[in-house]
Amino acid sequence: MICSVFTVATPDLSPQELLTAAKEAGISAIEWRCTRIPDSMKNDPPSFWGNNRCTLDPDASPQLLAELREATAAHGLRSLAVVPYLKCGDLEETERILSVASALGASYIRLGVPGYNGSRPYGELLQEGQAYIREAEKLTRRYGVKGLVETHHATIAPSASLALRLIEGCNPEDIGVLYDPGNLIHEGFEQYRMGLELLGPYLAHVHVKNAGWIPASDSTNPLDPASWRCAWQPVANGIVPWKRVLEDLKAVGYEGAFGIEDFSGAYNSSEMLQLFVRQMNAWWEELQ
Repeated sequence: MICSVFTVATPDLSPQELLTAAKEAGISAIEWRCTRIPDSMKNDPPSFWGNNRCTLDPDASPQLLAELREATAAHGLRSLAVVPYLKCGDLEETERILSVASALGASYIRLGVPGYNGSRPYGELLQEGQAYIREAEKLTRRYGVKGLVETHHATIAPSASLALRLIEGCNPEDIGVLYDPGNLIHEGFEQYRMGLELLGPYLAHVHVKNAGWIPASDSTNPLDPASWRCAWQPVANGIVPWKRVLEDLKAVGYEGAFGIEDFSGAYNSSEMLQLFVRQMNAWWEELQ
């Protein structure tokens, strides 16, 4: 089993500290968060999506990237992915991220997907997304780095089947899907094995996290419907039945990596990495 970590989940660690913690935990590969952190945030406490200390700048120098690649290899690790927050249609930034991934020797980048909030028709967004993916595919082929569409709530690809609709017709050597069951709890749930069967050769990578629904109101009035909110949970405590998901992944022949992305805050970064590797290895061995 290949275990990786998406560094969005380790905001308190510098890249060097992350490499050390990952090696000690038994992690094999790194997925580097890649975005520009505003100067106004750089003195804030570490946080997942704010002042994340384990974030690469897309404008990092070739020398810095070469040093990071060397440091990663020196720890016996590899860079699996560069994970930005690309906007659908931004081919210039897409190529910039591909160049970063190539310099690090990474296999994947995450592509942009149109968001969905009901303000624009799905059909229009799908056409825009497909047009961008087709152009991005040309770039991924040129750089030899696969572009991934993540199953993610609040986008037009919240499920495996809708992600497939966005990329269908692309070459699975160049374009694939990052399957994230934790995101499906927020929106996009469908039977895990069915979704995985639909993806077929497009299934490229899996993120591991969990979530659950919590009552947001306590009304007993039948004319005042209850409201709920979705919140992140530790991997073993949310709605995603990870043992079952692993069984389904094994059934479809998945041989890729499992990337931890725990946002629950239940553990510090080092504890989270160590527990994740123990969980994945134990659950996978149960299936042998």
